[in-house]
Amino acid sequence: MKKLFLALVPLFSLNFFSLSLFAADKSLYDFKWLDEGETVYVVQNKEYIKAKSFSLDLSYLTSDSSPYQNTTGFSATITYYLTENFSLDYTYKSYNNEDNSDLDNLREATTPSVKPIIRKIDSAQLIHFNWIPFYGKINTFNRIFFFDWGLGLGVGSFETQGNYKTFSQSNIPLTYEKSTDSGFNIRSYFKFFTKAHMTFGFEYNLSGVNTIKSPDGKEELLWYTDILATVGYLF
Repeated sequence: MKKLFLALVPLFSLNFFSLSLFAADKSLYDFKWLDEGETVYVVQNKEYIKAKSFSLDLSYLTSDSSPYQNTTGFSATITYYLTENFSLDYTYKSYNNEDNSDLDNLREATTPSVKPIIRKIDSAQLIHFNWIPFYGKINTFNRIFFFDWGLGLGVGSFETQGNYKTFSQSNIPLTYEKSTDSGFNIRSYFKFFTKAHMTFGFEYNLSGVNTIKSPDGKEELLWYTDILATVGYLF
């Protein structure tokens, strides 16, 4: 009988401990997994509505339009949002071209009669149709950042300069003639929104300009890329 009692003691103790845990289940609701003053945000809807509104963006850009030029510039864009997913914009780009070290080294290593064919971009005016397929948010450092990712296709005119006419004339130094060429631009961009209606973003552009790149005067596509850092305002 004593052995039976000793065998049953652990069993009754386990049951009593389990019942005590279930009885204290209410205390679980007092458990705090956030510090005092902390807040959890659950965002389901868009914070910034763009449809039927305008935005103005100003950008600093760097370009690789010519291997013999260091090219920077600025861009101004006015956008009208048809819907949350589609927009139209007018973009003006102005480029500043300076001879780079590759051109200086070529001049120093060869005679004055040897010079490369250069085609540089002075400015561009483009109209884009944009598709904004992705809207997202990032929750970090207890702040939520909203952003768009968009793609755009644009066409327009490019003011360029080239030296193909004087390329074969050994007694003439680098001399450029201006022309107006047509082309297109493909853009991909991220745009972050703030509560003050300010926007910040970065953008990648690939442009193709139908222009003259060879001494025979034949037109072909000149490909180049721009990278832009942008600040704007959503009206």
